Amino acid sequence: MHLQKDGSKDNAPIELSVKQNGNELLKEHPGLFTVSSGKTSLRFFNANWNNDARGTVIIGQPGHTVTLHDVSGVMGKEDSAFTSERITDWKIATGIAQTRLIGHDEARRRFFGILQSFLDAGWVRAIPLADPRLKGEAALRYLKTRSPTYTLDPAYVLPLDEWMALKDKTTWSFYADRAYLDISITRERTRNDIDKPGAYLIFYSFRSEDDRLRAMIDPMKRLYWRSELANVINAQRKLRNQAEDALKKENVAIDESYRDPPITGFSD
Repeated sequence: MHLQKDGSKDNAPIELSVKQNGNELLKEHPGLFTVSSGKTSLRFFNANWNNDARGTVIIGQPGHTVTLHDVSGVMGKEDSAFTSERITDWKIATGIAQTRLIGHDEARRRFFGILQSFLDAGWVRAIPLADPRLKGEAALRYLKTRSPTYTLDPAYVLPLDEWMALKDKTTWSFYADRAYLDISITRERTRNDIDKPGAYLIFYSFRSEDDRLRAMIDPMKRLYWRSELANVINAQRKLRNQAEDALKKENVAIDESYRDPPITGFSD
């Protein structure tokens, strides 16, 4: 994520949502955002804050908002090929505390507190359609042994030893009201000593349902992506079924209670 600098920032909370009107956003926060565009159909809205005066951002759909503190930068994406959708994707980078360095166990508690705040606000876990439905320790084991990109269960609080063993960009995924949110954590690699303070960054990818689903389609077909969606969804669910059948043979419990987020205009 490229976050451009701008010295004229205020620290009033900024509300970010998907399908937000970019022009209205610029009017509401004059001098805060810079806008960039190239030869493609994309336009980007960028803002960042310095270490001495981090930003505050309120993200989420109406009724599902959460306030993020210690924000270092945000970037929104708008695509003129889908003008009516407005800003469909926000990338947000934050620290985990006001200070750069923090004890690892305190960082762990703060991070899982953030995940809990999204659950409390009505966000639910979203497992990618091709991935098996695993929860808790089973999800962590699958990440460690089978798939390094598997998203973890936000209701499962990692013990400190597992927290210290996490790889960069380990991700937790959520859904609420036609929007998806991926939250990932990164630790500074030179600060892995459990007895010394660490430095962490949290990254949020907040995008509309349409933008998330469109990314599943061949880019050459993106202008008529909806007509391709059923085939892609069915293929991914087939992969999930195959993965779950293999896990069941190993006596790994599948979370049969999990339900995928609804997909607008698509039914089984």
